[in-house]
Amino acid sequence: MQSQQQPQATAWSQSQQQSQEARNQPQRAWSQLQQQRQGAWSQTQQQPQGAHSQSQQQSQGAWNQPQRAWSQPQPQVAQSQPQEAWSQAQQPQGARSQPQQQPQGAQSQPQQQPQKAWSQPQQLQKAWSQPQQPQRAQSQPQQQPQKAWSQPQQQQRAWSQPQPQGAWSQPQQQPQGAQSQLQQQPQGVWGRPRQQQQQYRAPTLSQQQQEASIDIGAAGDRQVQAIGSGVQPSTNTTSLDISELSLTDPFHKEKSEKAKMSSEQLKIYLDMIPKRKNPLCGGKIGKNISVFTNMYQIIFSDKFVTNAVHYDIVIRPIDEKPNKTETNKEIKLPKILCRNIFEQCRNKHFSKRFPAYDGKKNAYSANELPFSNYMQDVFWFLNEKGQKKQYEITLNKVAYIDLSWIKNLKPGLAENKDRTALQVLDIIMRHAPESRFINVGRSLYWNIDKIEPLGGGLTLAHGGFLSGVLGWQPYLNVDVAHKGFTMTLKVLQYISDVTRIKEENLSYNVIMKYRNKILNFLKGLKVIYAIPNSPISKRTYRVLDLWPDSCDSHTFTSSDVTYTITKYFRDIKRYNIKRTDLPTLHVGKTFNGGKVLVPLELCTIVGGQAVNKKLDEQQTTNMIRKAATAAPIRKQNIEAAFQKLEINRSSVMEKEFNLSVSTEMQKVDARVLPPPGLKYANSTMTVEKGIWRLQQFNQAKSLGPNSWTILILADRIFDNEIHLFVTELQKNAKIVGMTIGKPESPFKRFDTNDLRGITNYFNQYKHLQLIIVIISDYTDITYGVLTQCIKCKTVKSCNAATIKNLLQKINSKLNGINHILDKMPSCLSNYSCMLVGADVTHPAPDSKSIPSIAAVAASRNNSAFQYNVTLRLQPPKEEMILDLEAIILSQLNIYYQETKSPPRRLIYYRDGVSEGQLPQVMFYEINAIKNAIKRFNKDNIEVTCMVVQKRHHVRLFPANQHETDDRNGNVRAGTIVDTTITHPDHIDFYLVSHASIQGTARPTKYRCICNDSKFNEDQLEEMTYFLCHMYARCTRSVSYPAPTYYAHLAAFRGRALLQGNPNFNLADLEREQRNFKMKMAASPMYFV
Repeated sequence: MQSQQQPQATAWSQSQQQSQEARNQPQRAWSQLQQQRQGAWSQTQQQPQGAHSQSQQQSQGAWNQPQRAWSQPQPQVAQSQPQEAWSQAQQPQGARSQPQQQPQGAQSQPQQQPQKAWSQPQQLQKAWSQPQQPQRAQSQPQQQPQKAWSQPQQQQRAWSQPQPQGAWSQPQQQPQGAQSQLQQQPQGVWGRPRQQQQQYRAPTLSQQQQEASIDIGAAGDRQVQAIGSGVQPSTNTTSLDISELSLTDPFHKEKSEKAKMSSEQLKIYLDMIPKRKNPLCGGKIGKNISVFTNMYQIIFSDKFVTNAVHYDIVIRPIDEKPNKTETNKEIKLPKILCRNIFEQCRNKHFSKRFPAYDGKKNAYSANELPFSNYMQDVFWFLNEKGQKKQYEITLNKVAYIDLSWIKNLKPGLAENKDRTALQVLDIIMRHAPESRFINVGRSLYWNIDKIEPLGGGLTLAHGGFLSGVLGWQPYLNVDVAHKGFTMTLKVLQYISDVTRIKEENLSYNVIMKYRNKILNFLKGLKVIYAIPNSPISKRTYRVLDLWPDSCDSHTFTSSDVTYTITKYFRDIKRYNIKRTDLPTLHVGKTFNGGKVLVPLELCTIVGGQAVNKKLDEQQTTNMIRKAATAAPIRKQNIEAAFQKLEINRSSVMEKEFNLSVSTEMQKVDARVLPPPGLKYANSTMTVEKGIWRLQQFNQAKSLGPNSWTILILADRIFDNEIHLFVTELQKNAKIVGMTIGKPESPFKRFDTNDLRGITNYFNQYKHLQLIIVIISDYTDITYGVLTQCIKCKTVKSCNAATIKNLLQKINSKLNGINHILDKMPSCLSNYSCMLVGADVTHPAPDSKSIPSIAAVAASRNNSAFQYNVTLRLQPPKEEMILDLEAIILSQLNIYYQETKSPPRRLIYYRDGVSEGQLPQVMFYEINAIKNAIKRFNKDNIEVTCMVVQKRHHVRLFPANQHETDDRNGNVRAGTIVDTTITHPDHIDFYLVSHASIQGTARPTKYRCICNDSKFNEDQLEEMTYFLCHMYARCTRSVSYPAPTYYAHLAAFRGRALLQGNPNFNLADLEREQRNFKMKMAASPMYFV
């Protein structure tokens, strides 16, 4: 081996020297070019990454050069030892940084400080919007794709280099210095005086340019920038709608910086959020009513102690080694064990004091505890395995926390205090309930032994949610909670339930057929292994894998004797395994690194384990059926949960801090907003109870003869049923103003497994306007053909209402307009406005190999009905939209092409972010929008940003049963609350904009975090409510505005496609982006 490694090392060294020499030459040429063109500006940049930061300043001539450079042959040195170079541990990124023979040195030169570029949001977004990289650089890491993803720090150099196209293709007249320094001077883009406005000159486009720039995404961004910079774009159009990504995660450092944002930085950004003009007054439009809400007022007695003392708690077992991810002081222990040890310590050392403890590292007392700043003791206790062990507990006083501002909270009070006080208040109220019930997240569960099967080995557990929140005064938010817990079940019995095959009939092939589904449930769960009639054999393990080796096939050596699992149990354990042909469970490692495999028949799933994985379809259906209750019943259940939690029966509350919570739900003022009128072709409809009747479409589209057809991918459907469906479709189309001609026939049938035949079919019929697919799956993204999919049972029923709903989708996909607002809200009526909705959807918690998907929907005209959608792949769990600047710039150009004028206002509805992420949205996304506006050469577009939040536990219940409109006893559609329980200073409100079909309606929370147009509460509330009536798929108002809904739909569709691809390669996002295609130029509302 040594003889082989020496030539490799020598070749690697020679490759690096040649690479450096080749790299230096274009670097010197780049420096000379910059000195000539940039003058004094280029002199200030001495680091290698200076070229990257100057990319916005380049001339158009430099921009043209890379187009020819990419086609030049690559130096042979980069290809000499691709596999060996990649496998070297010293510099694995070398294969990625081979020099390019193109004139721009910025592309190939390395960066000595790569992280600095990523800390600047302007450059951060641009790197993600890079279109296509050289084919050579992309193909090398595919030899070992996982390394590229698992070693982001080593691979970052390639990411840090600017690309010759895309992000810096459009020169700007002003540097982005203020933007990159926003963390030091947060007012940055927002607070500085606006520069003198330049007269807007929209680019004149040829017909060919207009067609080319309609495509959105990597190619679309590139074409838009080319138009804006006066450079002739490529005439080759593309359907690629997703920007190129790197093979690594370049945001590793950026994410950690966001997590470490200081309280002072948070305060600065929160201070920039618009304030109410009158903190004691909300909106005025609508009918005044009263509602109950599941908020309970926190009562501060005169003896309330405002000085909380924070103690850092460390509990660790003595003589126990930590695992690889832990330190000696941070060995993870169960919360219940830590609470018991802390309580034993309290009883021994300060039994008359009752500090609040979170079960981890934090305890809070009212004033100081009766010992000095530091205390340590050792206690004997039983661990979770029933073993008696010694534990050391350390209490260390670290801080004093002022709680007086929470007690004195009132409307208009600026949110400029340390929010740690709210966290302390929350821990105080949760201390006693968490000590009595099973704690999962922020919810507590009881009676988990009660069996309410959900299917697939799960049972439903009921519980309660509680959290301290700030309104015009502090409240405790209480709600009911539901979750799936494991049942005590033998593993073979669970497999039998999943496969629906009797346990005695299970075979190896059947289990391996369902292996992914079985492992998805079992992995990470505790199982008890025990040999019958042998109590000492009992062990508790966590499942690592469902191993394909059977008891008969797997062999190992023990004491120089080779055994199968079957023989080992027979000879050593004196037990005859019954099902020796079945796979085994992998539950651990042996001392010598081998696998611990145990027979399935000896394992039992431990009951009462909370399952955080995504439920399957059957489990989800059962969960909704059991958890969705009418509003009056939900209110009763919440009140029962409040009594069960016994918040006030707590020594921490009563004796330590002198706190209590009201036992009655808070009654608040509300209003019911008037609904909009909806204009169809020949009539205007009035909305009642959130519902209206369908009329002739405002702008109906038609399907000519032989312009559409039907593809049948269902088994049990007959020709006469399909012909009846076509007849009903054509008949109802006339009612709504559409004309649907004779379809192209005969209709083709395929088996769903015949992917080659289906693919060829779509390629053959791409000329058609529409293909209706009778199947439960979707295909419009995969094949780039506009389809409308319907289930077989829908075709069989031929219900008129269902057919009309189908026609609403079809008309929208064909670029028709179903309806418009009869009267625009004041926010939209006086000026042209582009509406934007954005959302990021993430994979399931247990899916680590699937990226997140960001979706942005933007209106392309003033109808508030038609939208374009852009998708981007992002690293898993990344919440900020990394490429938003390029997306908004592209959408602004599309809007201009459609309307022939730029918008005066841009209203941005951002879904899916939490309260704690508001500063990041302001810093990254709002600034990205404003930068896109500058690049659009129109700096007077006013931006308004509304954050949309659905993941909260606030519910509204009618105070008067006569003020409800639906059978579920919910408040009326249009009910809004914008006082009392809302933020004491910001513009925010809760709106129930829809009539709930089942269960209790969840209000949507909105908060305004940017308001350049100075809209008041009534204007924002009216606009938001009206946009909830512009959803194309149904004649009902929906729970949040249409642009946000469309972004959510598109992101969900993208996620479904990725999760349905078992061969998705996260380590090669670039290639996956090109495989993930959408044809949106002709049908931008394909996602409806």
